[in-house]
Amino acid sequence: MKIINPAHWQPSDGLILEENALRVVKSNFHSLVIAGPGAGKTELLAQRASYLLQTNLCISPRRILAISFKADAAANLKERVLLRCGPELSKRFDSLTFDAFAKSLFDRFKNSLPRKFQTKNNYNVALTDSPVLDQFKYRNLNLFNSNTKDKILRFFYNPGLPYPINNKNEELKDSIWMNLLSAEKPMLSFKMIMRLAELIILANPILKKYLQQTYQYIFLDEFQDTTTIQYEFLRCCFFQCDSIITAVGDDKQRIMIWAGAKETAFEDLTKDIGAAKVPLFMNFRSAPRLVELQNYLVNNLMKKVEVATPSEKWNIEDGICDIWIFENQRKEMELLLNSVKDSLANGIYPRDICILVKQQLKVYVGDLIDYFNSSGIKARDETELQNLLAEPLVLYLINMLYCSFKKKASNERNFVFDLLRNYQGVEGEIELLKLESKLSSFQISINNHFDNGQFQDTFIYDTIQKIIDFLGLDIIKSEFPSYKEDEYLQYVIKNFSDNLYLEWQRSSNMVDALDNLLGKDTIPVMTVHKSKGLEYNTVIFVGLEDNAFWSYQNQPDEDRCTFFVALSRAKNRVIFTFSKTRTDKFNRVQPQNMKNISDILNGLVNSNLATVTQF
Repeated sequence: MKIINPAHWQPSDGLILEENALRVVKSNFHSLVIAGPGAGKTELLAQRASYLLQTNLCISPRRILAISFKADAAANLKERVLLRCGPELSKRFDSLTFDAFAKSLFDRFKNSLPRKFQTKNNYNVALTDSPVLDQFKYRNLNLFNSNTKDKILRFFYNPGLPYPINNKNEELKDSIWMNLLSAEKPMLSFKMIMRLAELIILANPILKKYLQQTYQYIFLDEFQDTTTIQYEFLRCCFFQCDSIITAVGDDKQRIMIWAGAKETAFEDLTKDIGAAKVPLFMNFRSAPRLVELQNYLVNNLMKKVEVATPSEKWNIEDGICDIWIFENQRKEMELLLNSVKDSLANGIYPRDICILVKQQLKVYVGDLIDYFNSSGIKARDETELQNLLAEPLVLYLINMLYCSFKKKASNERNFVFDLLRNYQGVEGEIELLKLESKLSSFQISINNHFDNGQFQDTFIYDTIQKIIDFLGLDIIKSEFPSYKEDEYLQYVIKNFSDNLYLEWQRSSNMVDALDNLLGKDTIPVMTVHKSKGLEYNTVIFVGLEDNAFWSYQNQPDEDRCTFFVALSRAKNRVIFTFSKTRTDKFNRVQPQNMKNISDILNGLVNSNLATVTQF
């Protein structure tokens, strides 16, 4: 691909970046981009990758490493760069989660760990901290006076490895580490893996130098959620070297303090590497009245001096915020159903309406989901499927199935062709034509497999395996570090196959089954935490009540950020509901109030941008 002169490079797709964003895209210094919701933080990183790769300022064969918090965010960024740069250049762009990056280092270099911290190859990954907590529970319940889970975990994971052993508590900690690492089939949490990966880098200066020479540029997405362990891992890998770091984040969306987010992450990055703070002011997502409401609440509720500017694509009067107060849940469900029906009748797509709750999804909207579905409006809890559908392997499988069974699937076919071309290293006109022919023949064979009129239970599972073999299992494992562990790879394959088979049984049509699996005609329902990074025409937040914000008096700043994230997912309309009575998880009807969160309600009302209606 022809190298573009940096002076002649322009953002792809005719995009016009605000001045500060363009400055960061073309920068050669450490930067911390402070940007509110809808500012285009992900797009900034994609354009920066495009600039660095297309101009060869990221000098071949050096690479760019982008680290995100969620698998879907990492996949989204990778896909954007692929579309802008093509398969050849995007090979040098690695987009991973923190956990996937640490695990890839651990899997490749764990034999270089000091002997004391080495473990067996057949380890399993624990998705929670249960193995650690169980060890403490069995050995010493009275380690701490308060015996809190968070305190135990902070003690176990901090400081990093190697840790001091100067007293009985530290001896206990050492014993638990050794016990977990030496088990017949070790069960390691992602935090343990990250601490071990950090030790690999500390113990191997040559490997550390190799890592820094490999990655000339580092991107950090959603930086406000970086934990202490993640920050120290990054510092060990990439601080005080020639690699250029670009971090993007928004302290108004810091809602992961409960999960260990480092409250001083912004200040520490500025101090530790001299990152320049660069603000962005545009809000490309929300309508003007919603942007004005966000500005009012940021200034008056969150006590920050920031002003965002709406996009010119909107009319000045666009944007609706409603507060609906109900006598009971039944009335709440009835009116929300009618409202959604009206929105659908006016051409709003089901996937562009989202129902949010702060927590306890089944308590707040379990009955609502059932009520919608029984009334002919599809709605579902996205919690379990959200992560599965973001898996890189699953994206490949879905697109291959679509272009094998769907008559018009040019986008899906292009996705599959570019992926095959990229990962199989196909180059040259003749070889590309051969790949095109091979792909067409394979798709026909998959379709014929289902078209013989004698469908069997194993067809779905067999087909999934054929599609995996077509790309190549070795390629999958080498390109996606998380799949190097066979047990996790098989879990993803089985989980996807089982869910697809269920949808196939309901529809007996592959395209319909895929559409249903993706929820194409279904309203998504999720917690605010799951909604980060997403946007919808209409957001319905159920339960603006004290019981939903039960921790408000202890952590008002974080809960205000949670409220702000919910508000800022909406492009055109947001509805907050309050029910005077609500059934709790024990099936008891309980009175509700808004006394503790009255400052949120007062902020909405005093803005003169929200309408309160009682039903």
